[in-house]
Amino acid sequence: MKSLLKAEWKRIRQRPGKPFALLALLLLFLRLSHLLWSFIQGRYYFRKANQLGTFVFTRKAPYVRQQGSMNLGNLVRIWSNINPTHLLIGKDAVLSIGDRSYINGALISATKKVEIGANCYIAPMVQIIDSDQFGLGLQNQKEEAAAIIIEEDAWLATRCLITKGVTIGKGAVVAVGAVVTEDVAPYTVVAGAPAKLIKRLSVREPKKL
Repeated sequence: MKSLLKAEWKRIRQRPGKPFALLALLLLFLRLSHLLWSFIQGRYYFRKANQLGTFVFTRKAPYVRQQGSMNLGNLVRIWSNINPTHLLIGKDAVLSIGDRSYINGALISATKKVEIGANCYIAPMVQIIDSDQFGLGLQNQKEEAAAIIIEEDAWLATRCLITKGVTIGKGAVVAVGAVVTEDVAPYTVVAGAPAKLIKRLSVREPKKL
């Protein structure tokens, strides 16, 4: 909680014009009020989750149909600003969302397994569907379903479609409207239907002490 407060204070102090102390405190109060309401909503809408991180934030009401297991990490944000986020979890299926990931208005349908790593960004109208049902129901299609794995730091842009059995590598970017039918290598950008490699991203190696 202390680190969260420090982050919000730093964000406010970096606003253009550098607000004076009293105004900064007011902005912090308003910001924390929004966070508290988002926290309360997160606790309510995901009260049936099998694992719920300490801080899970929700803005506007998602559509959740949970028959299997749902695991949400810490500081997960699930927004429905443009259209509601849909989380459909079939019987005995598993949906996992890692720490600090952000989802806004996406459709995620898990008939078998959908695993989203930490620090992922999933934009509005993205569809992540691990079977051929395309989110139309939660019928038993486990024989045809295949797990989807989205590794940490991946970015999925608006209206892209991730189909069954696909792994999106660490740090990969899927462009707007792309249809991904094959695995995406780490730190690459893919686009098109079906999605093809566009470029490779440079990776900064951590400094050695």
